[in-house]
Amino acid sequence: MTQPRKGIPVSIQMIAGLALGASFGVLLPSVAAKLSFLSTLFAHAIKMVVMPLILLSVTVGTFRAGVQRGRLGKTAVFSIAFFIVATVLAAALGLGLNYVFHPGVGASMTETASMPKNLAGGVDWIQFVVDLVPANIVAALASGNSVPVLVFGVLLGSALAAVQDKAAPFVAVLDSALAALFKITEWVIAFSPVAIFAALAGVLASKGLSALMPLVKLLGVAYLGLAILALALTLVLKSTGLPARAVIKHVSEPLILAFTTRSSEITFPLHLKKLMELGVPQSVASTILPLSYIFNRDGAVLYTALAVGYLADVYHLSWSWSLVFTIIVLTTIMIDGAANVPSGAIVAITVILGAIGLPAEAVLLILGIDAFFDMGRTAVNVYASTVATAVALRVSGQPLQPGVPDARAPGLAPLRSNA
Repeated sequence: MTQPRKGIPVSIQMIAGLALGASFGVLLPSVAAKLSFLSTLFAHAIKMVVMPLILLSVTVGTFRAGVQRGRLGKTAVFSIAFFIVATVLAAALGLGLNYVFHPGVGASMTETASMPKNLAGGVDWIQFVVDLVPANIVAALASGNSVPVLVFGVLLGSALAAVQDKAAPFVAVLDSALAALFKITEWVIAFSPVAIFAALAGVLASKGLSALMPLVKLLGVAYLGLAILALALTLVLKSTGLPARAVIKHVSEPLILAFTTRSSEITFPLHLKKLMELGVPQSVASTILPLSYIFNRDGAVLYTALAVGYLADVYHLSWSWSLVFTIIVLTTIMIDGAANVPSGAIVAITVILGAIGLPAEAVLLILGIDAFFDMGRTAVNVYASTVATAVALRVSGQPLQPGVPDARAPGLAPLRSNA
C-alpha cells in the first residue's frame, strides 16, 4: 500500500481502476455485473479488520492520551464542538443551494426505486443511549456496531492509563496486535484497484447512465455543494498550519476508495494508517478519527438537507424560516443518530419528511440513483474526518511525530506544521 516499489503507484492504479470500471459498466454491463463479487470479497476482507482495529486503536490511543493527563478531554470536547458546527453549516449549505437553484421545481414525480425491506421507522433515542454501553463486547464486535465498541475502547484505555505501571505489558501486546492489523490492511489494500474497478462497473451496470437523466440537475447541484464544502474544509485545514496540498495527496488513496466503494467503514483502516504516517500522534488519530467517522459526516448532512429541500419543492411545500430551522436541526441530529441504523441515510430523510408534513414515500423519487450521490458524500465524509483530525491535533498542542512503528515507508518523513 505505502511501501515504495518499482511499478505504478497504488493511487494511480486506483484511478485506472476507476476509469476502467466506468468504461466496463457503460459499454459491457453484462460482463461488469458478473465481476461484482470482487468488490464484495474486498469489502469482506476490510470488514474483517475494521472492528478489531477500532477497538485496539481507540484503546491504545486513549491510554496514551490519558498518560498525558488532560489533553484527551480538552481535545475530545473541542472536537465534538467542531463536529456540531461543521454539520450545522453543511446542512445550511445544502438548503442554501436548493434555494438558489431549486432543482425540484417542475421535477418528475416518477418513483425510481422501492423502499428497502424492514426499513426502520425512525431512531429510538432511548435505545440509542442504552446501546452506547455494550452488554457484550464480543457481540458488538461481531455485529459491526462501532459506537459501543468505541465506548468500550475509551473506557478500557482510560482504565489502563489509571493503572499505568501494571498496564505496560498488556499495552505492548495491544501495540503488537495493532501493527499486525495494519500489515493485514496493507495486504488487502494492494487488491483495491481491482475492487474499485469491479465496484464502479457494477454500479453503472445496474443503474445505467439513463437513470441519471431525470435527476441530473439535482446531481449537479449536489456535487457543486460537495465541492464548495471540500473547499471550505481545505481552508480549515490550512488554518491548522499543515500543508493542505501534501495532506490531500497523502490521503488520496482513502478518498478514492471512499468514492468508489461508498463505504466509510471500508476506508477507515487505510485512513488511520495514512494519518499516522503523516505524523499525527496515535493518541489523537486513534480517538478522534473514529469519533469523526460517526458524528462528523458533513457530506451526508449536506446531501440530506439538499434532498429534503428538493422533495419539498417537488411537493410545492411553502417555505418559511421555521421550516428551514426544522430541517437544519433535524438533519444535524438524525444523521448522527442514524449512524448505526441500517439504511441510515434513508431513515433520516424519511423521518425529516414526516416531520415537515411530506409522505415518507417521497424518498422513492430520488432513491434509484442514490449510489451516485453516495459516492461524493462518502468521499467528503472521509475528507471531513481528515480535517477534523488536523484540528484536533492543533488543539491538543502535540507536535507531528513519526507514524506507525514498523509500517512506515523508508524515507517517508512526517509533515511539518507551519504553526
